[in-house]
Amino acid sequence: MALRINTNIASLRALQNLRRTDDLQRKTRERLSTGFRINRASDDPSGLVISEKLRTQVSSLNQAIENSQNASNLIGTAEAALREVSTLLVQIRESIVFALNSNFVEQISAEQDAVDNALISIDRIAQTTRFADRKLLDGTSAIQTTSTLGSGIRDLVVRNAQFDASSAVLLRIDLQSVASRAGDVFLSGSSQVGFRSATSDVVLRITGVNGTQDVSVASGATSTAFRSAVNAFTANTGVCASAGKLFSVDCGSTETVSVQVLSGTFNVGAGTGVSKTSGVLTDAGADATATINGASVSARGNEIRVTSAFFSGDLTLREDATTGSNFNFKLKKGGLVFQLNTSHEVSNRARLGIRPVSVSTLGVESRSIPGQGSTSTTIEGFLSTLKSGGANDLGKTPENALRITDIAIDQIANFRAFLGAFQQQTLESNISSLSVTSENLAASLSDIRDLDFAAETAEFTRAQILFQAGTTVLAQANQLPKAVLQLLR
Repeated sequence: MALRINTNIASLRALQNLRRTDDLQRKTRERLSTGFRINRASDDPSGLVISEKLRTQVSSLNQAIENSQNASNLIGTAEAALREVSTLLVQIRESIVFALNSNFVEQISAEQDAVDNALISIDRIAQTTRFADRKLLDGTSAIQTTSTLGSGIRDLVVRNAQFDASSAVLLRIDLQSVASRAGDVFLSGSSQVGFRSATSDVVLRITGVNGTQDVSVASGATSTAFRSAVNAFTANTGVCASAGKLFSVDCGSTETVSVQVLSGTFNVGAGTGVSKTSGVLTDAGADATATINGASVSARGNEIRVTSAFFSGDLTLREDATTGSNFNFKLKKGGLVFQLNTSHEVSNRARLGIRPVSVSTLGVESRSIPGQGSTSTTIEGFLSTLKSGGANDLGKTPENALRITDIAIDQIANFRAFLGAFQQQTLESNISSLSVTSENLAASLSDIRDLDFAAETAEFTRAQILFQAGTTVLAQANQLPKAVLQLLR
């Protein structure tokens, strides 16, 4: 055995091993204190790269989930306000139904006061419904459009759309055919001619979408008396008369008109008598056909609903729109933009438009139908016309006021349904989907980065024992040079 004083190899080797053990003990202590297997790049370079990407993804997904939850709360706030508007509209309808009972003038005046106050409440709800500092129902949350609609579009409501706010999206509507009313006419041979005069007492059975009604026309009655007799029951049948001919009030393939001569004879435009042996004459309306940006869209009468990957909305054509017309409008900006996922792509966002619900926007633009006037009559309109002194207040035209209110009730109900569908099928399903994804990615991140405490505790115990043993061995190695003193004595 060689004994040296200047260089103690045993001590150096013991010290080197003790340093290694101390470093191991330091790393295990750091892992146990942080709970992570990877605390710095040197712990696992490739694992760090993967874990950082996963950590970024999980964090972004969690924020997207929070975004969707906030969006769901916003939609819930708007829907709750719309529910109250719906309640007010039902109360307005009750007042109108009372006003149809025209025997009580003073009570009708009181009901008009109730209608006026309900309309004021609807406007107040539209102006004051907010989510944080964002107004929801006053029109500022609607998707704005710049349009060259011309006279062909009666109403346009944009529900949602996907587009970059920095550039407007142009939509082109090409009208291939216009919607038509059911127009049952009295036939003479191959010519379509109308009622001219009754040669005897005539009883007609008229059927429309609202029901069937027998109408009597006295002998000698002209087309004017015929029109009055038919139009007296328009609410029962959904059929009106003009120029001796019969028409459905509304347009579309669901509209039908049929007439049967039960008794009597009458002259038609050509002077030929038509008797009850003519049987049942029937006609049906037709829906408009159109394309938007070259894609076919479905229509119900003049109402066109568009549902595509980039645009969803409803538009109503005017009845004076002509086949072959085209209309352009641009989706410019506005609406509520919800970031539903982690990417900046447009497909990862949803842009939702919330229609204004003031009394000046609920209802539709008035239109004319053949019939009750010398040439036509004006029906429908906006809810604001129900105010005292308006064109459709309870003292003037309660029948049309009822029609306007029903339209407004349908508009609110349909929009509530749309918001509910968006909340359930888009937001809530998105939250569920992202939550599952976040959970799976978090599990993968945990496998890579999180510490196995059982294994690390065992390693830490081992390092402690080795450190204590190394310290003892180093102390003993440091005592070896003292043996040289024994040789010098």
